[in-house]
Amino acid sequence: MGFRGWTAPPRASSNYSCAPLTATSGSWESVGPLPDAEFLLDPSPYLGRLQTGGHCMEKALGDPALEEPLRIPTPEEPLRDSTRKEPLRDPTVEEALGDSALEEALGHYQRSLRERASRSIHQLKCALQESDVIVGEDEFEHEESCNETGTEGSGSTWHELHHSDAVNQLKALLKQQNNKENEVSTPRRRKMTSLVKTSENENASLPAIFDLVPIINDQSQYTHHLEAEVKFCKEELSGMKERIRVVVLENEKLQEELKSRSTEQKADQICIGNSRIKPVDDLRTCQGTKSHVTSDDLEQVKSTTSDLEKWQQELERLKLIYEEKNEILESQVKTLSQDLSESQNMCEELKKKLRHQESALSASNCVGGLCLKCSQHEAVLAQTHTNSHIQTIERLTTERDELMSALVTVRKTLSEMQQMESSAYEQVKQAVLMTEEANFEKTKVLIQCEQFKTELERQKSRFEKELVIQQEKRLGEKEALRQEMKKEREELGATANESTDLKCAIIYILMKP
Repeated sequence: MGFRGWTAPPRASSNYSCAPLTATSGSWESVGPLPDAEFLLDPSPYLGRLQTGGHCMEKALGDPALEEPLRIPTPEEPLRDSTRKEPLRDPTVEEALGDSALEEALGHYQRSLRERASRSIHQLKCALQESDVIVGEDEFEHEESCNETGTEGSGSTWHELHHSDAVNQLKALLKQQNNKENEVSTPRRRKMTSLVKTSENENASLPAIFDLVPIINDQSQYTHHLEAEVKFCKEELSGMKERIRVVVLENEKLQEELKSRSTEQKADQICIGNSRIKPVDDLRTCQGTKSHVTSDDLEQVKSTTSDLEKWQQELERLKLIYEEKNEILESQVKTLSQDLSESQNMCEELKKKLRHQESALSASNCVGGLCLKCSQHEAVLAQTHTNSHIQTIERLTTERDELMSALVTVRKTLSEMQQMESSAYEQVKQAVLMTEEANFEKTKVLIQCEQFKTELERQKSRFEKELVIQQEKRLGEKEALRQEMKKEREELGATANESTDLKCAIIYILMKP
């Protein structure tokens, strides 16, 4: 048994940790390699009942200051570690301490690991940010000294942090990098310095952070404003769509009402009165229905003929009006086209004259030997002539533009009149179709009337024949009945006489004694 229930290992390497003493083995068990220092934030499951204040873990991490074997101190010699200030205890007393001591030891070890990891991360960041190795080493030493002074007050056991493997490896890497940089030639260093200066100038030209904050705020306000405007535009657009939909529905309703009214008017004009002829029983009823149908047909025919005459007169009047307007517009177009052709011809002639004059002026300018006064006079004359030509050209162009605008207006009016004429033609066409339909209906009704007349005459003749036949039958039956009555009367008289004779005979017989 070793110190406090632990046995000292022969020599702990830098890559393997120590496991606690178990009941079966009775010695230290070798565990796999530990992770890096910056990942040791939580206590390892292989720590067991750690009571030595992290001494074995430092030894397992390869601390060169602690690679000596654990020595069992004598009762007179105090422990070197700050956490081992209590006297030696027996194993029974140690087991009686219980879970409270274990929890305290684990918490202390966890806190020390976290402090060590945070310090190592901070030192690595500082070392990577520094460009000079010497300055970096000084800062590391200063930070280590500060950290050592800070941890001495708290009584932690990790004051030998600068001897750890991570810091040593980092220092070795930085030294290698420094040697490589020293081997590089001076022109490359100058280029690097120039690049650094240019990067610094670019960073200086960029706006500062406190200048960017109001710009970002303004941009956010502008985006909010634009979003509000877009929302308002969407709402207005939806309202406009709703109003347009309502207007379209109203227009459709009005069109349907107009169609229904027009159909009703046509039906009132065309329809003749649905007078259905019932089967006649008598001759008088047949004659009454015949006279009623013929009167309705005549009234309908008269109304349709009057409407047809009115529509034809209106059509003739519209045709005359549109023909007159068309003739007037065609005459205006002809006059305007003639004026336009004349103005174009005049423009061409004036352009030719202007070209001749310009050529003459250029030829006269080529002739030398003129005095100063003569040349000035010729220049003034040429300028006045050119000005007059320019004025005439401008006047002609304005007249041409006016004529073109007038021609455009006349064409527009002509197209409008043609549209009106086409619409009137369509209306008249519809009226003619309606009249044709009315005439067709009229002829159909007349044919039906003729058919009814023939049917009535046929039925009349048939009924008359049947009446004569029935009268003859009735007369024959009356005669037969009379003869039968006479025969019956004679038979009854004979029977009555016989009965009286019998009665008389019976009475006579009875009265005899």
